[in-house]
Order: sequence, then C-alpha cells, then structure tokens
Amino acid sequence: MLPTNHKTIFVLDHTPYFGISSDFPIDFDVSKSRGAGYVPLPPICKSLWTCSVEASVEYCRIVWDLFPEGKLVRFIVSDAAAHILNTWALAQQNLTHILNGLCLVGPVRRGAGGDVVGLCAAIESLAEASPIQSSRPSTERLFQNRGRIICITSARDDDSIRSLAEIAMNTLVQQNKKASAAQPPTTTDASTSTQSLVVHYCHLVIINVTPEKAETRVNNQPLTEMGGGIMGVEVIVCRASTLANLLGKLVLPHYRLAITTVTGIPMKEEQNASSSANYDVEIVHSAEAHAGLRASQTAAEATESVVLRWWTPRGAEGGAGGCNGPLWRVTPADVASRPSACLVNFLLNGRSVTLEVPTRKAGCRSASHVLAAQGGELWIGALGGRTPYEDPPALSEGAGGRVTDYRIKEFGALMQQNKIHPLRGNGSNTRARTKLQRHTTYWPLTISSTLIFNLGSVMEPLTRLVVQESLTDDEVESCRGVLLSLLGMETRHEFPSAQLPTNLRGKSSGRREEQWRQVWGELEALVRAHSNSSPHRALLRTLLECKSHNHSNEGDSSRATVIRATTDSPLSPVGAGNGNGDVWAPRNALDALLGAPRPPRRPDFAGRLTAGNRIATLYPQMQQDVETQN
Repeated sequence: MLPTNHKTIFVLDHTPYFGISSDFPIDFDVSKSRGAGYVPLPPICKSLWTCSVEASVEYCRIVWDLFPEGKLVRFIVSDAAAHILNTWALAQQNLTHILNGLCLVGPVRRGAGGDVVGLCAAIESLAEASPIQSSRPSTERLFQNRGRIICITSARDDDSIRSLAEIAMNTLVQQNKKASAAQPPTTTDASTSTQSLVVHYCHLVIINVTPEKAETRVNNQPLTEMGGGIMGVEVIVCRASTLANLLGKLVLPHYRLAITTVTGIPMKEEQNASSSANYDVEIVHSAEAHAGLRASQTAAEATESVVLRWWTPRGAEGGAGGCNGPLWRVTPADVASRPSACLVNFLLNGRSVTLEVPTRKAGCRSASHVLAAQGGELWIGALGGRTPYEDPPALSEGAGGRVTDYRIKEFGALMQQNKIHPLRGNGSNTRARTKLQRHTTYWPLTISSTLIFNLGSVMEPLTRLVVQESLTDDEVESCRGVLLSLLGMETRHEFPSAQLPTNLRGKSSGRREEQWRQVWGELEALVRAHSNSSPHRALLRTLLECKSHNHSNEGDSSRATVIRATTDSPLSPVGAGNGNGDVWAPRNALDALLGAPRPPRRPDFAGRLTAGNRIATLYPQMQQDVETQN
C-alpha cells in the first residue's frame, strides 16, 4: 500500500483577490549609511500570490531534497481555467520545471474565476496513475490509491469553505464511478494505459490566507471525515506573512520529518574575519533519526526542534562511513540564511561533524549523531544511542580516598599485557584468567607502598623477566645476579637510596634493616605469585637462601616489625606472615573486597527452628483457637 504522501497536489488560487497586498511591510532599503538629504526607500509588501508561491515552492524543496524518488508533487493554478504545471513524470518533479511554469502563468490578472475548477482538476489528477503504480502488472493492482490536496485560497466564511469541500467530495464520488465503470485496457503493457484509478482516500487541506490587517470569518477546523472515510477535510486559517512557516510545519507530519537545531556552530564574522561567533542552524530530516532521543512523543512535541550541540569536527577521513547505523538525508530549514550556507559548504568540502546532546553535568559529553556529506548530499546518522564521553574522574577523588600517587603508567602497561583476544580451543578462557591472576596477585597500587618498583636499574631485569610465563637458563642467571647484587649491598650495610624518587627519599629514611626486610619481603611475594614453572621455583629457592643469609638469627619480635606504607587508602598494604617468615605485600583489590565487612545474616524463621526436620506449620495458634471454639 502506497502512503498518502506518495501523491501531493498544490492548488493555488490565482484570482484577482490574491493580487492585493499582504499588508506586511518588508524593509527594502537595508543600507542605512546614506548621505545628508537622502530620501530612504519606503518598505514594500508582497502580494498574497507571491506569499503562496514562495511557501508552496519551499514545501516542495524540502520534499524533493529528502525524497528524490517516491514522493511526487504536482501544481495546479486555478483562475478562469485550471493550469496544470506538471505531471507525475519524474522528469517534471523538480523546482526548475515548476518555476518555469509559474513564470508562464504570470502575475494575477483581472477577470473572473475561482478555486473550484482547480480543485476538480486536482481530484482528476489523483486518479491518474503514477509511474510506480503504472509499473505494476494488472494482476497486482490491489493497492490503495491515496493522495493529498493542499488548496491555498481565501474564502468569506465557514459556509464557503463547507461548500468548497462538498464540491470536492461530489467530484471525487463521480470520478470513482467513472474509474469503476471504465473497461480494463486491451494492451498487455500497463504502463501505456491511461485508465483512471479509483481514489481510495483523499486528504484535503484548505488553507485560508488573509492579509495582515483583514478580518476573517473562517475558523480552523480539525480533520473531519466525509463520504464514509474516502475524504478527510482540514481547514487552517493563517496570515499571508506566516504562510511559509505554516507549510514548513505541515511538511513534518505529512512526511514524518523532524527538525534538529545544531547549536554552537563557530563561524567567522562577515564584517570582521578575525573574530568568530556561534550560530544555530535548523535542519530537516526523517523523524527516525530522533528515535534514540525521544522514546515516545506527542503530536506537539513532534513539531518541536531537538537541540544538539556542535562538537569538534572529526576530519575529512571520517565522513558518513564512520557511522555504522542507518543514514537519513538532511536539508536546511532556511536554505537562504548565511549560517545554513556555511554549514552546507563546510560539509560538502568533505568534513563531518559530531553532534552531542547538551548536558548540564560538567565533564560529561554524550555524542548522538554525525553530520556528513556523501555523493553530493547531506546525511545524518545516529551513533547507536547516547554514548557517554565522560572525562576521567580525578584520582584524588576516587573510592580509595585522597590518594595522589597511583602507579598510572604501570597500570596502563598491566592492561596492555593482559589484553583479552578471542581464542579458539578448550582452556583458552582459563589460561587468560590464570595469567591475570598471576599478574595481579602482587601488584602495588601506589608508589609509596613499594620499594622494589622504585629502585629502577637496581632491580632490572628481575622485575621485568619474572612476570613471564617461562624463563630460560640465561634469564634465570640474570635474575640470580640481581639477587646476589642485592645481598652484597646488604652485607656492606648499603642501601640504594639514590635510586628512589625524590619525594620518597625522605619517607624511606628508616633503619636500613627495615628497608632491606621490606625489599626481601616484596621480592618473595612477587616471585611466589609467578612461581608456576620450574625456573621460577628455582629462582624462588635462590631468593629464600639470600633472604635467610642475613636474617636467620632474628627472633619473632624482629620479624613482627613489618614496614607499611603511609596512605589513607582502604587498600593500604599489610603484612602477611607465613611459617617460614614474613612476606611483606600490600593487599590487592580482591583481598580488599573479600575482607570488607558484610551485614549480618537475617535470623532464620522461628517456626523452622522449632520444627527441626519436620515441615513447619504456619500460624499454629490459629488452629489451636479453632479447636478451642469447637
């Protein structure tokens, strides 16, 4: 079934009344800087005919910009006769053909005539088959021939409007009788047939236009069905100066369109190229582009514009191809304005623009659509719903309290090492989880909670090699060399404080014995976390031997003095003891979650506790009361 907007016919009143002034003055002399004695030009007023022509042509421009095919519009000028300016042929569906026809019609002249003859010709035109309807074979002609007629006229009162609607209704009934009684075409080619079609529905919109200062006795009338539902009549009263805005709003529900206001567009000032200002441009497109922004909307909200803010252009390499969703054609609502022209030229030069939903939340950006040009046409595409682009929160305001020394770069490297890729085969998911568990079992969150990751070259290459899944013999020897070097420095009562960051040298000014205890504890925690292979376990044995070389005679009291980092975070490091000695290690995120206090469990149902293994009976006292009464 073809929709009603498949066929639209404009009937323009060309009677002498439309030659009068609209009484809406327009300042023609835009130049104010004149010399002395200059007489300014008086303002001018358009005629009702000029207003109706401009408004109807702008209506067609929007339709043909957004629907190059499938939406047909015809023009009929009505005075003493009906002047049909074009047909349903695609070659005549353009503004050039319409404007040339209007030029041939000319201005309003004196003489009799009216809009009745043009309205009757419009109904006969609805019965003519469009190219799409003619292309269907006769066996598939069970479709609804529907259309819309927009009649721009001026009547005296409601009775005149009612009489005009009745004439249109009678003409439609007679036309359908002729079409039903006509014989089917004898030729096998349906496209060459001139047979009339039955009009199943006609939406008649009568727009009563009056000058600015004239009074009218015609009232607005909502859509009213006539003839058992084959015609719907709607009457709209407006001034000539607002006719263009009225048709600009009517085109939205007629073709299921919507308006988007692109706000905050930076443009250079025409008078001063060194300065710029922000402008707003309204664009018209399919209402489906607002599906993600308006889940449900009323008829009044459908005519309102959705405001989207200009974002920084993506660049020429983006284009409409950067949008994976559907695309809809776009046309400016006011094609003659300078901001609209600048936006169109900007997009046609190969640039694309991201549009975002204005939000009041600071630091939050929600990209929703993209504007781009492709194939010489403007398109808008939805970005799959509202995608938040929030600025990262301040680390000092995180859940861990006012902590400012997080190991940010190291955490980025940790994420790079544990990228998850789709792998085939059994156990791939388990291997990825195991690797992530090894890397995060001991991983200090803050700079102040670790020493070995702050000593730099002293710990290289041990801290870099030990995180590997396996170690070669040469790599194990390199790690042993680091451990023996550390043991030699401890034996000489030295500590590489010069390797520590400047902000940690003052904080790590405790006794060397405590610093070395922390270093060996961290190393043991790190190597134990990765001791999943024989080379790792051999390295762990070497580490334990080096650790026990200078700490074998210390008692339990000395082992209890474990250095803890000074921080306000709930993930503060703690000492974890084992049977052989203390292993100094901060808590990881998993330990913090598991060790968090939990609310007490709700007490069990008292009846279940009393019943034991038997089924508990609800409200036993009620049964006792019944037995007592009996």
